[in-house]
Amino acid sequence: MRRFFSNFNARLMIIHSIAFCLFIWGFETLAFLHDYDFLFSVAQHINRITFRDQFNADLEFIVQAGNIGLLVAYVSSWVVSNKRNWHWVNSVIIFVLAFLLKNFLLSSFLDKTFLTPGGPFKIYSISGHLLLGIALIALGSLLIFFKRIIRFIDAARKTAK
Repeated sequence: MRRFFSNFNARLMIIHSIAFCLFIWGFETLAFLHDYDFLFSVAQHINRITFRDQFNADLEFIVQAGNIGLLVAYVSSWVVSNKRNWHWVNSVIIFVLAFLLKNFLLSSFLDKTFLTPGGPFKIYSISGHLLLGIALIALGSLLIFFKRIIRFIDAARKTAK
């Protein structure tokens, strides 16, 4: 049991947790482009009342896009962990925690605070959503694949031995 707990890497888990959040947020931001004209029309509030089913379907699509982003982040994290001979349990723990936080524990808080259209940046244009979504995914990828960060994570593992 002691050997199992020695496989945990705190640096890896913190950095990849941040990357997972960026992937989720990036995919959800890009998902707003799915039905942009409906979600951001002049009569947005009237559309929410009149076309409630379409509005709810669009919101569900955005939530599921975040889950797809979570899966992409998990696969990326697992590939890097496997390549660097880091234990797979780190990626699994991050995935499970991120999934629980996103879908059950903090979903209403995060949706109202950060994941509104454009998030804290208040971007209401197609190009703004596209740029923000791509930038968030790029930052998440950078945290997972950047050589300097990988060396930083490896240094924690070497000092623990």
